Amino acid sequence: MILLFGFGGVGRTLAQQIYQRTRLKIVAVFDSSGGVYKRGGFTSEEVEKLVSLPRGSLVKAPVGEKVDIDHALDEAEIVVDVSPPNYETGEPAYTLYKKALQKGKAVVTANKAPLALHFDELRDGVYYKATVMAGTPLVDLLKGLEPQRVESFMGILNGSTNYILTRVYKDGVSFEAALGEARTKGILEPDPRLDLEGVDAAAKLVIVANTLGVSLKLGQVAREPLTPMGPVTKYVAYLDVGAQRGEVKPVRLDPAHPLANVDYTLNAAYIKTEVNDIYLVGKGAGRLETSLALLNDILSFYKTLRGK
Repeated sequence: MILLFGFGGVGRTLAQQIYQRTRLKIVAVFDSSGGVYKRGGFTSEEVEKLVSLPRGSLVKAPVGEKVDIDHALDEAEIVVDVSPPNYETGEPAYTLYKKALQKGKAVVTANKAPLALHFDELRDGVYYKATVMAGTPLVDLLKGLEPQRVESFMGILNGSTNYILTRVYKDGVSFEAALGEARTKGILEPDPRLDLEGVDAAAKLVIVANTLGVSLKLGQVAREPLTPMGPVTKYVAYLDVGAQRGEVKPVRLDPAHPLANVDYTLNAAYIKTEVNDIYLVGKGAGRLETSLALLNDILSFYKTLRGK
């Protein structure tokens, strides 16, 4: 049974995908208005009724009953978090994770903030491949590198800023016009500073670093705001593994560099190990992309559960 925490675009898409692609059920759903619960799990028809509601109105749902988070946790096996990130404290997700883990539940998340702030505390029992390059299995790749020693990681981890820079330097659009397009398309965070000042990319870099065994927190990542610097400018997240140092900043790349031709909303990673140079490019965010990454983690949990 799944507790779904957050019911915006990704949460609704995930709910539909769970019922379309699996036999799993959602037992409780929470949004900013509160939560609804159904013993034994909602049916697919009931989930569609929830999806049809305006955002922030789950407590008015015509199905299920109102529920508090503690009771819902007792009924669930796994918490899936698609709530908005809070980079100041990680709340309310951080407290929810701790409660869930203390009760022996697993957590699957697309929310970067709790891990960016408290990775060491939350690493056991939290599945998080949807937090970085959700549409492309970067986290799986990073976990599969051991025992190779990774020397450095360089990535384009924010599709919004990559779109803006591509429009400027490939298509000749002004920076202001490209920024306006990103807003219109809805690819900027509701608070655009999270994208334009590197907070989103820095949070993802922290998760990459900790996955590689480098204990890094969000406040330790140096950040420079997005600034056009001439072709080819990319907004790059860089990790020096040996020095345990991370930074996010605009960088002018040689046109022959592996990241130079990663355009529009695509993400990419360039990983140097002691024996290899690895280049990965693909989709990052997106409702379906993120939902399927979350669902993959959910299925991984249930496979582990069945194996016990």
